[in-house]
Amino acid sequence: PHSDVKVLIADDEPIARERLRALLAEHDDLRLVAEAADGAAALDACAEHHPDIVLLDIAMPGLDGLDAARRLAEAEPRPAVVFCTAYD
Repeated sequence: PHSDVKVLIADDEPIARERLRALLAEHDDLRLVAEAADGAAALDACAEHHPDIVLLDIAMPGLDGLDAARRLAEAEPRPAVVFCTAYD
């Protein structure tokens, strides 16, 4: 049976989340399960939704993407992390 890949978007910029949401919508096998505006909210959403992939902004207020990724590396099940950033 075909199963969707669950994706979580974590970015503090609403426009960036909107763009990622639009890109995901082009793929029938990807399902957005949650969005978060900071690292702490991303970790909470991961614990609740168990995404397969986390699209993670590096620069966010509070707990940033790098710290969130370090914590997600210890999660079970461990999601794949893709860093998305506007910085060089």
